Amino acid sequence: MEVEMTGAGRWAAGAAALYVLWGLLHMGLGVSMVVGGLADGAPDTELAAESLMFFICATVLGVQAIFVALAMNRVNSRLGYWLNVAVLGVVDVAFLVFLVVPGYVDLIGGMSGPAIWLMAAACATVALRREPVST
Repeated sequence: MEVEMTGAGRWAAGAAALYVLWGLLHMGLGVSMVVGGLADGAPDTELAAESLMFFICATVLGVQAIFVALAMNRVNSRLGYWLNVAVLGVVDVAFLVFLVVPGYVDLIGGMSGPAIWLMAAACATVALRREPVST
């Protein structure tokens, strides 16, 4: 189903593009950290294994964000809206609370993903409020 590129369609396309950007950011970071983490073999400590698992999850969430954006947000789907707003929002809030606020991740670098998510969520909200197109 294609969305007409007026009104809600433009907002939906903007949201989808931003969610794709969010996904690419997380996929890129995740893959680079997983490859780096496995360069010397399997993790040898619990902390290293948990870190590797975190970056595998970041990679998978990036893939999910892109799939939902292209398959659902682009056509202004209510289900796609909630999948990316809720799932990615929980991930970004947890990231901010547990990694950025305590200072484990620098503020500027740590805000890029949540800022992209916030803009995507705002665009998707405007699109859905203007004209929900599909379920």
